[in-house]
Amino acid sequence: MTDVLQPADVALADERAGRFRIRAWWIFVVVGIILLQILVTSPTVPALWDTYFSGPVDQFSTWLRENRQIHPIFTGFFIPLSAAVDWGLTTVETFLKWLPWFVLPLAVFLVIFRTGDWRTALVAVAATLYPGLIGLWDTTMETLSLMTIAVLIALAIGIPLGVAAARSPRVDRAIRPVLDAMQTIPAPVYFIPIVLLFGIRRVPATIATVIYSLPPAVRLTTLGIQGVPRQSVEAAEMYGSTGRQTLFKVQLPMAMPFIMTGVNQTIMMALGIVVLATLLGAGGLGQEVLEALNQRRTGRGLAAGLAIVAVAMVLDRVGRSLAFADRTRPASRRYVITALALIAGGIVVGRAMGWVEFPAVWEVRIFDPVDTFVRWGRDNLSFITRPVNDFVVAGLLIPARDFLFVTVAWPVLIAVTAILCWRLKGIGLAVFAGASLLMVGLIGMWELSLQTLVQVLAAAFISVAIAIPVGIWAGRRPRVEKVLTPILDALQTIPSFVFIIPVILFFTVGQVPGIIAAVLYAIVPGIRITALGIKEVPEESVEASETFGATRRQTMFGVRIPLAAPTILAAVNQVIMMVLAMVIIAGLVGGGALGFETVRAVTRGETGLGFEVGFAIVVMAIILDRLTQAWAARLQPPTPAH
Repeated sequence: MTDVLQPADVALADERAGRFRIRAWWIFVVVGIILLQILVTSPTVPALWDTYFSGPVDQFSTWLRENRQIHPIFTGFFIPLSAAVDWGLTTVETFLKWLPWFVLPLAVFLVIFRTGDWRTALVAVAATLYPGLIGLWDTTMETLSLMTIAVLIALAIGIPLGVAAARSPRVDRAIRPVLDAMQTIPAPVYFIPIVLLFGIRRVPATIATVIYSLPPAVRLTTLGIQGVPRQSVEAAEMYGSTGRQTLFKVQLPMAMPFIMTGVNQTIMMALGIVVLATLLGAGGLGQEVLEALNQRRTGRGLAAGLAIVAVAMVLDRVGRSLAFADRTRPASRRYVITALALIAGGIVVGRAMGWVEFPAVWEVRIFDPVDTFVRWGRDNLSFITRPVNDFVVAGLLIPARDFLFVTVAWPVLIAVTAILCWRLKGIGLAVFAGASLLMVGLIGMWELSLQTLVQVLAAAFISVAIAIPVGIWAGRRPRVEKVLTPILDALQTIPSFVFIIPVILFFTVGQVPGIIAAVLYAIVPGIRITALGIKEVPEESVEASETFGATRRQTMFGVRIPLAAPTILAAVNQVIMMVLAMVIIAGLVGGGALGFETVRAVTRGETGLGFEVGFAIVVMAIILDRLTQAWAARLQPPTPAH
């Protein structure tokens, strides 16, 4: 009797054959990696293309400097653009310094009070007066002019671009990878080509700020327009509205909360680069913070850092008030006329009486007690800080660096990274990762990249170890979240340079201060996004778990955390990106590696080196970003079929 194979038997046989082929493939991969480890004796990729990469860039840089004043691309575009931006900066700064000192707080109060929120108006006035009270009024006007022009340019480009992306899928697809790159690349990497095209001083600092702060305005405007209910748009079209009328009378007003969130984030991003912009000669409050870092004066750095925060807060509150105020009511028009009359009267009286300069009240030396406290901590807490410093350096960073640089052969690192990319994301990312890492080695950045990678992973690991548990706790306890909110706001708004000054005094110059500052900077989005993920777990799932007798602990680890896993992975992604953004700052305080090389390239005009370092940082950022995003995507629950 002949046996007849059933379809189930055939499927089982095919599945077993597939498993065998996969196992055989993995055996081949493992054997290949072992052979690479045995055969390759060089600890680093031969820097065969170093001069081939940096040499032409240096030659091109020299050509640009020699032809900056005569070549048509400069005389027809870059020089007029630079002149326009410089004119805007000079005009705003001159006007702000020309105004009597009390007019600006008065204008801020009147703009915000128009919404009826007098408490916010008074807080904004206090923030406006703060820099003057500590003797930083003129310096603050310089920073305020730079931020004003940069934010206006970013919004003038970002909001129309976001509208275009929301209304045209083709535009959205075209700009999405550009925005991804702008958000992935650490901000100081922009400095290298910007210095090449615009030189130094305020204009390149403004251009860098625009580039860094542009993506939130585009993305959130697009999100807001796309989120307008389709019924509202259809109703407007039914009543004969044109596309332009529908946009300005329906979509933009309804998307205003998202747009204003984009304005807020644009201001915060601009704030975040103000201090780094001093590397380009921007001056202002950033220069004050940088000088405080060089002089190890925590109090002065804190004073200037809080002034930067005050500028950002005032711009944010004024922007919100201008956006949400009702311009259609007659009372509102009368209020505007009255407010303008008060401001004009204040200008006339102030100029006539000579009340222009901010009266001397205090100076930054009132923060000197902070320096005294930090010095006391340095002298009396060394029994804690010194062992911690030695453990992090000798126990973590050096062994990890030696393992990656000495123990593991460089082709093995490239192969393992490519395989991991292939398994998580696909062949495209694997090819990109393998080719890019090989290029990093061939241009001579291998050892520096591994040193930076070790610091990034160490800071990211510590940040995640703090942020995830605290975020879960805050997501389950509203009181905890309420207590943490002002702390997280302070960590997010105070410039990262301010964190580094006391850390340097406690731990001395080296890799540890950069790691600690990166942790303080990176835990904020980690905590907030994790808390959001825990809070958004459907209550039905939690109730079902409790119905079946699960304890709180079982519900947390069996339901809440697994369902929030994609959001938690997004938090990990943001932590890594924030740590990467601190690489340059860590290089300023002894962290070495790619951060220090970037600073050296920017400050000394070594363009070829700058492009090599920038390429290495960008490769690292893109690979880590795509891997964590792919991991988060794999944890997303399947979409139910309709």
